[in-house]
Amino acid sequence: MKGRGPASEEEALKEMPYSGLTQRSNRGTFLSSTANTMHFLFILFFCLGVNTESTHTTLTEDAVTVQIHKGGVVKELEILTRQTKELSCTMDAIPSQPHDVTGYWKINGAKIDNTSHTVYRNKDHYILNGTFNIGELGNYSCIFSLSGNEEQATFVFKVPAIKQRDKPIVSYIGDSVILDCQMEHSKDHGPDTWNWYKVNGTEKEFLNVTAESTKYQLDSKKNKTKLTVLNLTKEDSGKYVCSAVFKIGQADSRVELKVLSFTEPLKPFLAIAAEVLVLITLILLYEKKSHSGKGDSETTDNGPQQEQMNKLTQDETNGMDGGSTTRQRKVDQ
Repeated sequence: MKGRGPASEEEALKEMPYSGLTQRSNRGTFLSSTANTMHFLFILFFCLGVNTESTHTTLTEDAVTVQIHKGGVVKELEILTRQTKELSCTMDAIPSQPHDVTGYWKINGAKIDNTSHTVYRNKDHYILNGTFNIGELGNYSCIFSLSGNEEQATFVFKVPAIKQRDKPIVSYIGDSVILDCQMEHSKDHGPDTWNWYKVNGTEKEFLNVTAESTKYQLDSKKNKTKLTVLNLTKEDSGKYVCSAVFKIGQADSRVELKVLSFTEPLKPFLAIAAEVLVLITLILLYEKKSHSGKGDSETTDNGPQQEQMNKLTQDETNGMDGGSTTRQRKVDQ
């Protein structure tokens, strides 16, 4: 036992340095491997930081995209209900080709919080994407900003439009008239309901057709509505509004109604006749005055000559009378 003791201790001492070396070697290998990994990650992050190209998420098929070349771009989109929309703006590289620009989004002119970030150049253009829950009608704009200069594109969300009427509808007191509105395109999806209003100053008064059935009649179809106004009076003149109501909003159009009396169309002719009568009267008065003045002028101009001629005539008459008296006396003698 005593012989094996020293040998065992010696062997143990011989094994201990090897074991420690092995542990130190394994530890060094681990540290070296960790250092290499961190160095690789550092190089990778550094390369990503200076890379002029950035990756972008793949857009869905329903995404709406616009290309900004120069100046503002407006893209109109019709929607009927609340929905989520992917919007994407692509701006061509500007001459200086900066490494990056600032991009953000606006709604109805107001900046949307937490949408501003750096947009890196992707090959020869910049791409700014955004996903929004469209809960109301309005304008969504993507903005690219660089050194105080901005380029933007605007997505206008609206419901289908109603055809606008330029000329007023004319009718007469006591008659009935039909006011109609229809969607701008026959293929447009019809609204959930149609409403009619009468404009009263700056306010719109809702026309309750059901409660006023003796005054109004309503006939609405998918893309068209007709409002019949019965027994017209002067008070029925004015502007009416037809409203196509969808789940997310509404579209309006105005119709003007003019109610005239039956004598109203004659007023222009009566006015023209009155003007003609006045003109004829003035012409007659002028001619009468002209003839009267001409006669007085002739009398005045021929006055001395006429008096002389009258005197000569009278002398001749007296001479003839005198001659006749002398001859009579001779005969008597």
